[in-house]
Amino acid sequence: MTNITNILYGFLVAFRFGGIIVVTMVAMGVLVSEAAKSKLSPAKIVGVTLSGLLAAVAFWMLPTLVNYARSDANIIVPDHPVGGYR
Repeated sequence: MTNITNILYGFLVAFRFGGIIVVTMVAMGVLVSEAAKSKLSPAKIVGVTLSGLLAAVAFWMLPTLVNYARSDANIIVPDHPVGGYR
């Protein structure tokens, strides 16, 4: 791995962890506000918790999925012209 690759990988990991922290904070804020508005309905608490968990997992997986899609698109549509150079 080159130096720029290490820097970009470190940034990606930091971005993912930062995103997980932000998603968790937002989910907990919504959870507390829902708990304050209602009388702690278990269905709402479970729903908000599961949606926050799903958002965190999606945020964690998104860069990997984009990278897989980019590499698969390179297989379907190669980044070099058809034919050869003379």
